[in-house]
Amino acid sequence: MRNQNTNTAYSGVVIITTFAALLQLGSASLVFSQAVDLIPINTGNETLNASLPVFYECIEEAVDASENAPQQASYFEDEPTKNEVRVCYQEVLVDNPVEVTDNLVEEESLE
Repeated sequence: MRNQNTNTAYSGVVIITTFAALLQLGSASLVFSQAVDLIPINTGNETLNASLPVFYECIEEAVDASENAPQQASYFEDEPTKNEVRVCYQEVLVDNPVEVTDNLVEEESLE
């Protein structure tokens, strides 16, 4: 029984030491997420190109507004819910699309 406990403790020390060494060498940093540069939107549809940034901004604002909502999983503090995406899609891309005229972006008024 003592040999089994010793082997388990030794295995744990080896695993922790190996992980710490990987962190020091930088090899483990490949596993952690990193920000990437955004590429320009070029879908071939100028209206869609102009509307997508507005759509993403709407989602970001919706996530910020519901950050501390009760009965919401902690995952949704940084990520949108399906309903938030649906509402932004309806508001930005269906009900109030961005018009492109002479390379100028103008939001269509609802008046």
